[in-house]
Amino acid sequence: MDERDDEHQAFEVGSGGAVPVGPGHSSFDPSRLDFGHYAGQSIAELATTDPEYLRWLARHPSGTRYRAEIHRVLGSTPLSTDWER
Repeated sequence: MDERDDEHQAFEVGSGGAVPVGPGHSSFDPSRLDFGHYAGQSIAELATTDPEYLRWLARHPSGTRYRAEIHRVLGSTPLSTDWER
């Protein structure tokens, strides 16, 4: 068996009791990230561990769904010029 044969093995989706997450999932929670390095962590947790990431995420298109919660947790008011920062 070639050592590269195992790179493309099939797997069963949903195995292991995992709950699907991601954009458009019906149980979206705006207080908890569902993608990326911080998937599963709450906005409140990130406000203490990596607030700069939250500031970046609030300006980035992928953070649109989280902007209100980020501003609430960080205690900031969104400005119309935030995209320039």
